[in-house]
Amino acid sequence: MDVSSFKTTFDGVLQTYIHDKIAQAEKIIDDKKINTFIAYISTFIFSGGKRIRPYGLRVTYTWFGGINEKAILNFGIIFELLHSMALIHDDVIDQAQKRHNALTVHAYIQTLLANKSNAKHIADGQAILLWDLLLSRVYELRYKQHDFPENLLWEARKNVHNMIEEVILWQMIDVDMMISGPAALSLIDKKNMYKTASYTFIRPMLTWAILANASKEQQELIKELGSFMGLAFQMRDDYLDIVWGDKTKSTFSDMQEGQQTYFTNYIFEKGTPQQQELLTSYMGKPLNIEEIKILQTMFEESGALAFGKESILTYSQKAKSTLEKTQLNDEAKESIMLLIKKMEKLEH
Repeated sequence: MDVSSFKTTFDGVLQTYIHDKIAQAEKIIDDKKINTFIAYISTFIFSGGKRIRPYGLRVTYTWFGGINEKAILNFGIIFELLHSMALIHDDVIDQAQKRHNALTVHAYIQTLLANKSNAKHIADGQAILLWDLLLSRVYELRYKQHDFPENLLWEARKNVHNMIEEVILWQMIDVDMMISGPAALSLIDKKNMYKTASYTFIRPMLTWAILANASKEQQELIKELGSFMGLAFQMRDDYLDIVWGDKTKSTFSDMQEGQQTYFTNYIFEKGTPQQQELLTSYMGKPLNIEEIKILQTMFEESGALAFGKESILTYSQKAKSTLEKTQLNDEAKESIMLLIKKMEKLEH
């Protein structure tokens, strides 16, 4: 099953769960305005997303002989709710207005409160509370009885908890980097490892390796595989942000938010004094079309984009090599190989 087919199947299960929980919350408070906020969670979650995290869970679980498809899908909801939580927080922090062509949660709520003088403050607060509501659902799912041996469930739950702590702590570092001086490459590496590689690939895939009772040796290979996939994934995302921009955001959206990446580090470490001064003057500020073109030229001429392309291919090749070491069947390897190859395509 490829990721697109899996998404169709998984979204059916996820939609039933989300709608049931929205109805449950609506019964508790019976407030039309607040219920409208809560119902928007469904619009937000189903406005896009590839479902890579639960897909990684399923593929890894079946690799190691797991056959309980229903349990896979139900446990996978945990990771998609966690991802939605992270996006809501990211959007409030970055004050982003759109994601996947839909209004972000705080932006949507603010449109409903447009006639209020403190609409932005209230909208941000309500978005954070919706994050808290999703967190409550995560813990409910995490501790409910799933159809796996209790000793394996215990280890899987610990793995999920570690992931939650890692992504929150490194989000704090990421926010601090927005107001700090140029970050060292080692710090950016760690941020990308915990905020992307571990969160998107390592922890989800490792969860199912644990639940499928894979050997410790194979679990270590999963960690190695996930780290290379995650670093390639993040590098590609940063590259596209410079060259094309996200379909729902402007080009250089990360830099306009003050985000530090491998590419900004390259300029600060290897760029000319003029390039460093130019980058510093534009970091964390809105950019017009002319300024974006100037920066694109700078990243191209500095060698930063060539460095990025080479790094993406290096990480993806390491991921392929690690994949071959795993004790996985041909179908499973092919599924992951397709994901890796997508990361090598530097286009939308």
